[in-house]
Amino acid sequence: MDPLASITNQLRPLGNGTVIFQEDYAPGIALIELSQPERHNAFSGKMIAEFRDIVLKLEATCRNSSLVAVILTGSRGRAFCSGIDLVFTREHLRDPELSIGVSRLMHDTLNRFAQLPLISCAAVAGPALGAGTELLTAFDYVCMSSLTYVQFVQTRMGVTSPWGGARRLVDRVGRKRALTILASAPRMDANYGQVTGLVDVVVNPRGQEHGYDSCLNAAKQLLAPFITDPFTQDRVSPDAVRGMKAIVAKTDLASDIEFEMALLKTVAPYSKL
Repeated sequence: MDPLASITNQLRPLGNGTVIFQEDYAPGIALIELSQPERHNAFSGKMIAEFRDIVLKLEATCRNSSLVAVILTGSRGRAFCSGIDLVFTREHLRDPELSIGVSRLMHDTLNRFAQLPLISCAAVAGPALGAGTELLTAFDYVCMSSLTYVQFVQTRMGVTSPWGGARRLVDRVGRKRALTILASAPRMDANYGQVTGLVDVVVNPRGQEHGYDSCLNAAKQLLAPFITDPFTQDRVSPDAVRGMKAIVAKTDLASDIEFEMALLKTVAPYSKL
């Protein structure tokens, strides 16, 4: 069995929460929702396995469908993603071999997600922390509520960037800004995120309770021109849009993984996880 498939199967029964997938959320748009509200949508082992299943499904089937875009959000009223579930970490990731295996798995999964021939948008209505920020870097676009924040807390937890987020962040915001964001861990609101280039659309909901719907609506509005010509109202060719995304995404991100895994091993014994 493929080693990553084996790790996925190991993780499948570990922890709670779920990852909800709606392939027909809106015309041409699929929706992925992280749902573990009692832990602020942190990734459990079960959720990591389910997220990978969804990414592999999209990879295998999206070219033969009408899909051109995918939105990801956290469950209503909670964080976008607060990182990796610390209960899951303490109970199951003390084993260094499994810990590195999970990092390899998510590194590969997020690389695959970033290279899907689909326009991707994160709808960030609540905080994104740690592993949640690694996830955020894999999107083409980010719509973020003005009432929340993003923080790369990895250095505060005594770890580096094990899921490939550091390299993707450099591509997105540049070397100096990425170093500041990663190593000094500022708490960034949406306006700060927009200045750096991490955030594309600042959403101003009427209140925190409206953030979920407001961010999803902003994401759909941002994606609309990829689906329908705003002048003629004709459907844009899904094959053409997917083809353009494939061209832009064509890069070898996998070559970073050995360096990042080696670096993680050197700091892992001293981490707070």
